[in-house]
Amino acid sequence: MSQSDNNDKEKLGFKKRLSTAHILLYGVGTMLGAGIYVMVGKVAGYAGSLAPLSFVIAGVLAGLTAYSYSLLAPRFPKSGGEIEYVRAATHSKRLASMVGWGVIFTGIISAAAISKGFVGYLDIFIEFPDWMVISIVIFILSAIAIWGIGESMAVIGIITLIEVSGLIFIISASGVSPSQVGDHFAELFINSPDNDIFSVFQGAFLAFFAFVGFEDLANIAEEAKNPKKSMPIALLGGLSIALILYILVAVVAVIALPLDVLTSTEAPMAEILSPKGEGYIYFIALISLIAVINGVLAQIIMGSRVLFGLARQKSAPSFLKEVHQKFQTPIAATIIIGIAITFLAIVVPIVNLANTTSYVIISVFVLVNFSQVILIYKDRKFRMFRTIKFWLPFLGGLLCLVFLSFKTFALI
Repeated sequence: MSQSDNNDKEKLGFKKRLSTAHILLYGVGTMLGAGIYVMVGKVAGYAGSLAPLSFVIAGVLAGLTAYSYSLLAPRFPKSGGEIEYVRAATHSKRLASMVGWGVIFTGIISAAAISKGFVGYLDIFIEFPDWMVISIVIFILSAIAIWGIGESMAVIGIITLIEVSGLIFIISASGVSPSQVGDHFAELFINSPDNDIFSVFQGAFLAFFAFVGFEDLANIAEEAKNPKKSMPIALLGGLSIALILYILVAVVAVIALPLDVLTSTEAPMAEILSPKGEGYIYFIALISLIAVINGVLAQIIMGSRVLFGLARQKSAPSFLKEVHQKFQTPIAATIIIGIAITFLAIVVPIVNLANTTSYVIISVFVLVNFSQVILIYKDRKFRMFRTIKFWLPFLGGLLCLVFLSFKTFALI
C-alpha cells in the first residue's frame, strides 16, 4: 500500500449525520434497554421495597456526572470522548488510555448483561440454548452497527419510542393507583422495617447499571451535526426522561408484585401484567425483547467508537482505527467488541456483570468529573469559586469516590 493510500485512510473519518433528536433517542434508548426491563427485580433483591429510593440515589449520582459530560462533550467532540477529557486535563496518555479501556470494558460487560436479559424474555415464547440465542443476536446487531451510524440510529430511535410506550403501558395497565402509591410512600422512599440504609446503597450501586448509557453520547459527538447544541440537551434530557420512568416503574413493580416474586423473576415487566392474562404477558414480553436489543446495539456502537479512539491515539492496535470506505464505520473495532460481548454473555452471571459494570464506570466517572474540575481551574475566564461548572462536577467526583468506597467496604 502506498504512502498516499495510508494518508487517505488516516483522513477518512465519520459522517456528521446525527441531529439532536437522533442523539436524545440514542441516550434514552440505551439507558432504558440496559436497565429497567432487566434489573428492577435484581435491585429489589438488595433494597426490598425501598428499590425506588435506590433508583433515586443512583439517578442523582448519574445526573451530576451527566452535567460534567454536558460541558465536556461539546468542548471535545471526538470519538472516545473520555480519553480526550482526561488527557486534556492531566496530560497523561497512560491515564487517558486506562479510562478508554475502562469505558470499553464497561460497554462490553453491560451489553453482555443485557443480552442475558434478552434470553429471559425470549424464554416466554420459545426456549433455545442460551449460547445460541446470544451468538445470533450479537452477530445481527454487530452487522447493523457496521452498516452505518445513520441506519443504526434510525433503528435505535424507532425502538426507543416503542420501549417508552411499553413502559407507559405497564404503568397504566398495572392497576396501581395514585392512592396506593400514597399509602406506600414511606416504605418506598423513606423507611422500611425489612431494609436498612446499607441495603438501599447496595441496591443503588446495582441500580446505577440502569443509567449506564448516557456517557455513550460523548463517544458519538464526532458524528453529530452540531455537538455544542445537541450534546447538553441529549445528555441531561435523556437522563431526566429515564430517571422519571425508572422511578415510576420501580414503584409499580414493588406495589404490584410480592417481593419474593419480583426478586426471583427473569422477566419482571411481564410478571407485573401476568394477572391481566396471557395476551398481556406476550405483548409486554415482545416489547421487552425489543428494548433489550436496543441497549445492546447502543453499547456495540459506543464500544467500537472508544476502541477506534484508542487506536487513533496509538493506545490500541492500529488496525482498529480502520474505517470502512463505504459505510464509514469502524469495522474491525465493531467485530472485536461483538466477539467480546458474546463470550462474556455466555459465561458470566448477570448480577456479576451488572455489579462489575457499575464499579468500573463509576471509577471512570471519578476521573471525568475531576477532569472538568481541573479544566475549569485552568480556564482563567471562570472564577472557580463562583461557578457551578466547578462545584457540581467536584461534588459529582466526590460522591462517586464515596460510592466506590462504600461498595469496596461492602465487598470486604
